[in-house]
Amino acid sequence: MNHAGIKMTNPSKLAEEFVETGKLSSLSIIDMHTHMGPFYGTFLPEAGLDRMIRMMDAENIEWIISAPHSALFDPIAGNGEIVQAMAKHPKRIFGYYTFNPNYADGLERDLADFDRHPGYVGFKLLPDYHKYPLTGAKLTPLYEFASDRGLLLLSHTWGHSPYNPPRMIEELARRYPRIKFLMGHSAPGECDRAIELAAELPNVYLELCDTFRLNGVVRKMVRAATSEKVLFGTDMPWYDPHYGLGCVLFSGIDDREIANIIHHNAMRLLGEIGK
Repeated sequence: MNHAGIKMTNPSKLAEEFVETGKLSSLSIIDMHTHMGPFYGTFLPEAGLDRMIRMMDAENIEWIISAPHSALFDPIAGNGEIVQAMAKHPKRIFGYYTFNPNYADGLERDLADFDRHPGYVGFKLLPDYHKYPLTGAKLTPLYEFASDRGLLLLSHTWGHSPYNPPRMIEELARRYPRIKFLMGHSAPGECDRAIELAAELPNVYLELCDTFRLNGVVRKMVRAATSEKVLFGTDMPWYDPHYGLGCVLFSGIDDREIANIIHHNAMRLLGEIGK
């Protein structure tokens, strides 16, 4: 029992530090799946860029990778918001270039613009919302571009979806082995298949956003696919990162595995871009 009155059954020193102090100071956190800005019909009090930075400072989040809501749903706004955020906070905010295949006319121009903005590390796709399959032909130029540079590709994945099920990730990961495929949410409904793919294919990764709340899932992923294939993501500002962090810290895995998930894997993946 610690001074906060919480009985510690987890041997993790990182978990003990979190309970004692309310944050991790000994190891910074990296969040691989975030958004920013307003979202239609929803009040998100921490969605503004300055408030997100304050939250990052308070919770020892070293940096994030973000795809703003405006880029996901406003074809006119495009990726302007993330470009401005990366310029204002270099080394704190990295970006996914977001592409909506329903507005594909400017893709060649936009890909030419990609390299002019330091901070882009890959692409974000949202097939279930855009109603266009991951394996559709409109996305081929994007995949070829990402493959040439060894970039990250974070896609929303959902089990039994006609647009982004695990089988489509498998097909693409085999076709483009240099792209690092991050399965956003780890395909609820077919999470077991997502775990199998991460264990089998070296360029496929599980991503914890929202799925971290399912009892036992973090430990299951680590045991089946190893902690090197699990990435920390929160959907901030939809969730307070402390919520996701707690799910990892108290999942029953050891501190080496925790450190891989919340810090080391992200550092390794960014270091591999372009190789």
